[in-house]
Amino acid sequence: MHNRNYRCNFAQTHRTIQMKDNTQNMTIQDVTLKGTLMNILLMALKFAAAILGTSAAMLADAIHSLSDLLTDIIVMLYVKLNKNGEKGINKFGRHSFENVAIIIVGIVILVVGFSICYSGVRTTIRAFQGEVLPRPGYIALVAAVVSIILKEWTYRFTIKSARKTKSYILSANAWHHRSDAISSIGTTIGIACAIFLGVRWRILDPITSVIVSVFVMSIAFHLLSDAIRNLFGYRIPEQIEEEIERQALKEEPVRRVNGIFVRRIGPDLLVRMHISVDESMTVGEAHNHVLNIEQRVKQQYGANTNIGIFIDPYQ
Repeated sequence: MHNRNYRCNFAQTHRTIQMKDNTQNMTIQDVTLKGTLMNILLMALKFAAAILGTSAAMLADAIHSLSDLLTDIIVMLYVKLNKNGEKGINKFGRHSFENVAIIIVGIVILVVGFSICYSGVRTTIRAFQGEVLPRPGYIALVAAVVSIILKEWTYRFTIKSARKTKSYILSANAWHHRSDAISSIGTTIGIACAIFLGVRWRILDPITSVIVSVFVMSIAFHLLSDAIRNLFGYRIPEQIEEEIERQALKEEPVRRVNGIFVRRIGPDLLVRMHISVDESMTVGEAHNHVLNIEQRVKQQYGANTNIGIFIDPYQ
């Protein structure tokens, strides 16, 4: 009866945590969908403005918005897979697919960013050699200003939801929105100077495209490095290991934590640890204490935390 009560309480707590995670996923999905629609609108506006306004800087900024759209799609895919729970592929398999997708996106963004950088450098060299560059159109300037306003607004409502849900992936996406707003500030300055300061200053348009493309490539490198580390698993900060160890030692019969191994797989933690208890303790009693430890760790780090606890006799 005692063991059954422990299991019922553990199951109830797990369901509560799972419901909380489902609510979090819905919030992430709704906020990301708004950001996706905003990125589609801005990307179409920027590409049109780049073509009609003959602006290399605006073309680079449009590619930056494309990278935002691709990361939004990845976030939506992650939420969709999470909502499916354990149906089909297991959660670590889902995270592997997610990271492979990010790697592909990162490579695409890197290649496109490099091509824009190369084109901007060539145009800048031709300008220094005496070629007269076309004057960017006002539509490019308007599109850049609109982008600053809308992307900063998108950042604000995304980061607000990220702080509310304590979502790492949503917070990362919010800062990606702000990076687009910051790059649009540089684009606005470059295009404005090229328009209003005369023929000699038109060189600032391709120069700005080079600067923005470098910014885009840095985002690609960041995506690739994080995805590769996530794909193979990487060690988390020691403070998290120490906190999980403290949660285990809160169980009075636990005399010692002999070893702990914690890795991050995607947004979730993989935890393995050995605990020492009195050898006179029954299997049922030890199991109940293990459930208590698992419950506390999952309350702190999420219901999807994968925990394996091995029991050793205390000597």
